[in-house]
Order: sequence, then structure tokens, then C-alpha cells
Amino acid sequence: MKTRFGLSILFILLFNLPNGFGQDSLHVDIQKLLKIKPKTLNRIDRQLKYIKYDTIQMKELLRLSQKNNYPEAEIYAYNMLGKTNRINTNFSKAIFYHQKAYDKATEIDNLNMRIYSLNMLGVVYRRMDAVKSALEYHNKALQLAQNQTFKDKETLENIAISHNSIGNIYLLLERDDLAYLHFKKALKIEKQFDNKLGQAINYQNIGSILEKRGNLNQALAYYRKSLWYNDKINSKLGKIICNNSIGNVYLKQNQPEKALQIIQPNLLYAKELGDNYYLADVYINLGKVYLKLNKYQQAENFLKKGLQIAIDKKIPSQASEAYKQFSILEEKKGNYQAALAYHKKYTKEENKILNEKNRQLVTDVIIKQIKLENKEKIQELGQENQMVKKKLDKTKKSFYFTLLFSLLIFILGLIYYKQYQLNNQKKLMNLEQNLLRAQMNPHFIFNSLNSIKMFIIQNKPKDAVIYLSTFSKLVRSILQSTIDKETTLQDEINTIKMYVAIENTRFSNQIDFEIDVEDQLNLQQIKIPPLFTQPFIENALWHGLSPKEGDKKLTIRIYSKNDTHLVIEITDNGIGRKKAQEIKAGRTFKRASVGIKLSEERLKHFSKNYKYSHQLKFVDLYDENGEPAGTKVIIEIPYK
Repeated sequence: MKTRFGLSILFILLFNLPNGFGQDSLHVDIQKLLKIKPKTLNRIDRQLKYIKYDTIQMKELLRLSQKNNYPEAEIYAYNMLGKTNRINTNFSKAIFYHQKAYDKATEIDNLNMRIYSLNMLGVVYRRMDAVKSALEYHNKALQLAQNQTFKDKETLENIAISHNSIGNIYLLLERDDLAYLHFKKALKIEKQFDNKLGQAINYQNIGSILEKRGNLNQALAYYRKSLWYNDKINSKLGKIICNNSIGNVYLKQNQPEKALQIIQPNLLYAKELGDNYYLADVYINLGKVYLKLNKYQQAENFLKKGLQIAIDKKIPSQASEAYKQFSILEEKKGNYQAALAYHKKYTKEENKILNEKNRQLVTDVIIKQIKLENKEKIQELGQENQMVKKKLDKTKKSFYFTLLFSLLIFILGLIYYKQYQLNNQKKLMNLEQNLLRAQMNPHFIFNSLNSIKMFIIQNKPKDAVIYLSTFSKLVRSILQSTIDKETTLQDEINTIKMYVAIENTRFSNQIDFEIDVEDQLNLQQIKIPPLFTQPFIENALWHGLSPKEGDKKLTIRIYSKNDTHLVIEITDNGIGRKKAQEIKAGRTFKRASVGIKLSEERLKHFSKNYKYSHQLKFVDLYDENGEPAGTKVIIEIPYK
């Protein structure tokens, strides 16, 4: 009886506890929200700030908001469930919830909530390293926000989020100049409203750019300013990011003890936060610190934990960094075979990410630009047609039939001629776009960046700066070629020298390169198609000289054949075309050689503007014993 009486008392106490205890106190916030029904995200967030990361409460909010026909709270609940799943690296669920929020915001025509949902989708894709999708979502959000005539506080905050996220994407693409501009724009808006979280984020991002530029002390100042704001708002995530950044600067300054002191507490913060992305980041950073301290066992333990999370949660950027550090660790331990194996894994991950970025983003940006130009030209042609129609409408019946007929023929001929020109321009643009894809070969870009990295690893900063300067000038020249239809012979020669210099570095400067130009040629006056020689030179380097043992020589001779034609001869002492073809046929992976075909097409288009045509010949060279001794390419191009 006493036991039953005791249990009864216990049940009575439990069922009559005040509402301020346990989960009921959280539920009260939702009940208050449903009574006042604010319509903006900011007001809803202020009401629910203590329970917004509680998935149980957010699902309850979702249920009640649907029951009470309160779509704004429903959108808020979807977005918070998306953010919680993103923090836990459940990316597919995060996308599902944010898409639900966007669809609902579209249904009720709430622009700010649509923009916010788009930004949240972009953040998820950026966490997944799907930079193309992330950039599309953030650009769409930014465009919607900027198109508003009246921009309230919430709209401006969304613009700041878009700028910040786009800046981070450009940071991944190593376009620090563009990233810096977007971070500055975001910071300006955050300062306007004294948004401490926004200022913390953007000070951190600007600091990362300064760190990449080598301004370590200035970067530390920005990181500490960001940390100050994160302390103000008690953001554990912000503290993790800032401490990791400050620790990495200390590592670069060869102060591993200080780095360990500031990164070590991050482990506890990251575990409490439950964000696998940053937990992996902390483990890998601790591995880097212990590696610097030559404590190999501790380094290996932390790197293993970080790599495992990165693999399990599909975070390629973290996995890539872990493989890189493992390669360094094994090399320090003298396990060169294992170091090589890890370096190959690192290279594979980096190559996969870089290939995606260059192929999908760089090419897509150029394609969109060409499409936009074509669209504008078509619109201009359409406007011209409209003007012609208006003129025809105003023509009086008294005009002679023959005059009207002649006028119509003239107009149709003009339209036909302009369409003919437009089709030719489209065809030429496609050729230039395809050639740019061949020249901006992701493997070439990756290998060039890898060469720069090796100079840095080998502590050859002067060589790295020279190589980087040459590489940047070459990329600028390649991109400029998509705009210019013609270039001077002098500029083409300079580009050839830069290209061969970059490629020769990968041959350990074994190639004896010589370029011989006839003195009487006016290099600034002669015009030729830009970069049309590059595929022939690339062919000579990688198919003729690369497999060859012993001395390797590449010679380019430029002279005038007569008053009408310029001759460019590209000669290598490689293995010859027949042997190169046999090697290529034996490969499992065969890459299509489109560069030479594209150059031939461009020469055809270029020659249309001249009285005389071009000539292209391949000559197989042999030594005195009849053995292959290289290849000579002879290009005759009309010039004035």
C-alpha cells in the first residue's frame, strides 16, 4: 500500500509540474508565436532563438503552423530543420527541407523568405564542394534582392549573405580579387545594421585572403577582430573557425606550440557543437600541429580521425587535406612508398575538384557570356526588323509597286546578310570557345599549380613567384584571345615563350628551345589569329619530345615567304609521328586531339579576309640512317 501511495504521489507531482520545467517551457515559446503570428523571419527568429536548433520543437512548430494556417512559421521551421541537418552533414535532408521552404515561400509570394531559402540552399551545396550549384543559387538570390526597388533591412541582410557566400565560392576558385570585393560589400551592410555575427564572418573571410597573400600579421589582426565579435555573441562555431585560422598562421610563422595552445580547445567546442565538418577540420589541424612538432604518433591519430569523418560524411576538401598531411607524415618517417600512395590520393581528390571547377565553372561562364552576346545581337536584329515594319506601315499607297517591291527585296537581303554574318560569328565563337577549352586544359592548369606548390614546398619562393607570374600572364593572354579576333605577331611570340617556359619546367628544363624571327618583319603591324600555334607546340612537346630519351630540342622559325605569306615552322627532334601514334594507340585512355583541328578551322576563317589562302604541312624528318628524327610543321598564313 505504501508503495502504491508513493507512486501515486510521484505521478501527481510529475503531471502538475509548472510549465517552466523541461520541454514544456520550450513549447510555450511556440504557443506565444502562434498567438501573435509575426510575418518576418527576423521577428520569428527573436521569438524562438532559444529552441531554433531543437529538431523536436521545430517539427512541432511545423505541425502546428500547418494546422493553424501560418505559412511564415512553416517556412522558418523548414529552414531551421535544413540548417540543423547541414550542421550534422546530412546534406540530402538539408536540401530537402530548404527546398520545401523555398516552394512554400514561392506559393505565398514572400520574396524575402524565397531569397533566404535560396541562400540556405547555396550554403549546403558549398559545404558539399558543389560550387557550380552553390554559385547559381546565391546569384539567383542576389539578383532577386537587388531587383527590389525598396530594400528593407531583411532584404539588405539577404544581400549581405549572398555577397558573403559568393565571396567564399570565389575563394575556393582562387579568385581572391573577386572574393575580396564581395566580402567588402557584405561587411559594409553588416556594419550598417551593427550585425555582430555578420561582421565576425566577413572579418574572418577577409583575413583568409590576407593570409593567402602572405600578409600574416594583417591577417592575424582581422582574425582577432572576428574572434572579438564571436566572443560578444558567444558563437562556438565562430570561435572554432577563428582559432583554427589563427593557429594556422602560427604554424606558418613556425610557432607550433602557440598553434597547439589555441587549436586544442576547439576539439571540445566542435564535439559540443556536433558539426562534423568542423570536427574533421579540428582533427586535421591538430594533426598538422603535431606533425610540425615531430610527434608522429599523435599526428597520425588525429589525421586518421579527421580523414574518417571526411570519408564518412563525403567532405572532399577535408579528405584532400588529410591525404596531403599523411603524405608529408610518411615522408618524414622515411616511408616513401606510403608517402607516394597518399600523395596520389591527394592529387586525385584535388584533380577531381579542380577539374570540376575549371570544366564546369570557367567554361560555363564563357558560354553564358557568348550566349548573352548572341542574344543581344538577335534582339538588335529584331528591333531593326520592327523599325523596318514601321517604315513600311507608313508607306503610302501612292508609292509605285515596283519601288515597294525593290524596297522589300532590299530589306530581305539586308536581313539575310545580317543573319549570315551572325551565323558566321556564332560559328567563330564556338571555335574560339572550343579552343579555349583545349587551351584551358584542366590537367595543364592543375599541373601548373602543382609546380608552384612544389617550388613552395622546396622553399624556392623566387622560382615560385617567377613561375606564377608567367602562368598568370599566360592565362590572361588565353582569356584575352576569346575577345580579340586578331593579335600582333609580337604578342603571339611572347605568348609562345611563356607557354614553352611553363611546360619546360615540367620537363625539368631539359628542352633546348629556340625561336628565330626574321629581322625585317614588323612584329607590331603583322596580324594573326591569337594562340593558333599553341596546339602544334603542345603536340611537339608531349607527343614528340616527352617520350624521347637524350637531348630534346624545339625550334620555331618565323619569316616572310613573299609579300603575301608569313611562314611559321615548328621543328622538334622527337620520336616522330609514326612512333607517337603507336604509343597513343597502346594507351587505355585516349584523349581526343581537337586543338589542331580547331586551329585549322580558325585559319580558314582568318584567310577569308585575304586574297590568298593558308597552307599547312606536316613533314616527317629522318636521320642519315633513315630513322625518325622528329617532325616539322610548316604553316603559311596570309598577311599584309
